[in-house]
Amino acid sequence: MNLSEFFVRDFREAAPYINYLRGKTLVIGIAGSLLEGATLRTLAADLNLLASLGVRLVVVHGSRSQISALAEARGHTPQYHNGRRITDETTLTHAKQACGMLRCDIEAALSIGMTTATQRSRALAIAAGNFVSARPLGVIDGIDMGYTGRVRKIDTESIRQRLDSGALVLISPLGHSLSGKTFNLSMGDIAEAAAIALAAEKLIYVVEQEGILNEHGTLISNLSAQEARELLDNQRAQPNQRRLLQSAVNAVEKQVQRTQILSGRQDGSLIRELFTRHGAGTSVARAAFMTIRQAQSSDISAITTLIRPLEDEGVLLRRSREYLENHIGEFSILEHDRQIYGCVALKTFEPSEAGELACLVVSPEAQDGGYGELLLEHLLANARARGIRRLFALSTHTGEWFIERGFQAAAVADLPEERQQEYHQSRRQSKVFAYSL
Repeated sequence: MNLSEFFVRDFREAAPYINYLRGKTLVIGIAGSLLEGATLRTLAADLNLLASLGVRLVVVHGSRSQISALAEARGHTPQYHNGRRITDETTLTHAKQACGMLRCDIEAALSIGMTTATQRSRALAIAAGNFVSARPLGVIDGIDMGYTGRVRKIDTESIRQRLDSGALVLISPLGHSLSGKTFNLSMGDIAEAAAIALAAEKLIYVVEQEGILNEHGTLISNLSAQEARELLDNQRAQPNQRRLLQSAVNAVEKQVQRTQILSGRQDGSLIRELFTRHGAGTSVARAAFMTIRQAQSSDISAITTLIRPLEDEGVLLRRSREYLENHIGEFSILEHDRQIYGCVALKTFEPSEAGELACLVVSPEAQDGGYGELLLEHLLANARARGIRRLFALSTHTGEWFIERGFQAAAVADLPEERQQEYHQSRRQSKVFAYSL
């Protein structure tokens, strides 16, 4: 495959995601340690690209490393409790200074615009302001946390007004109380609260680490909320990732569609996450990332797209739209990140205890994901639940695949009488395979 073919393939893969995300709100929390040098410029370019595609962006930046650098430079020793910085008067001054400098640097990087375009695009509008009201964290375990605060409220109306005008909303990790005090907040706390309040499509944390790692140090690509909670409850999440993972769970359990944790050090990770099937980092969803469910009438177009190429090749018996409408209850579909990548049908025969596996198809884009085996396992479980004792599969091209998975060669005479009649009428001379349940 040459470079042009790779481009066409990748663009086709990205197109559905581009269409889907247009007009959607993303809340992106970025660790302060990433907001300098080449990394900042790269992230800013990617944010510009997203904005140009019609994505509504709320960006919350961190400041932890910058506050620590100011404290060290001025001989101030920071104090922590349970991983949270205790904010005294001096630390609050450092926090204000750090946020001011970061805001200027981020706005400058975003103002570069998409300079690689054929024509220089209009600079991205950036909106900042007092979008976050705060209250003190208070006294914890007998320790006064000072000016360390927590989110009281997100001004969603003001944020939506800025988004509606086409601006990117930039939020610093500072909040103000009704009494006029300023509090030092966590980037994660603000991003989580903003995503929930805005009912964002996604909450994305761009951090140093590549995602959530298991106890062996291996990246976990996908987690349901339940799986993530089990990691937390069983102390299997790495200590420095627990707060991020907890925040991700909180968000998806409160109507945020998906939370993503990925590395800002990996060039293009944000783009890969949003516009490729495999994504980047760790994805946390309320339900399982990949699901197999009963097909519905609204899925017929997607099923037709899946099976049509194989029908044209003669691998599958041609099925009309009318047939699919009348037999949609037989079909199950495999969905990955809101896109359908596979289907299978279970035909039953009365009063026989036999069934037929039909129309097992996986998209060419996803044939390396083991989806065929997952669909087969799903159908076998479904067949057992229906009291089917013997399952048939008819194939002209894929007999070896079925044999490798426990099916045995069978004769046409073994089929239910009704199916034998259909077999002879089709004149396809398919080979027959059987599986005992």
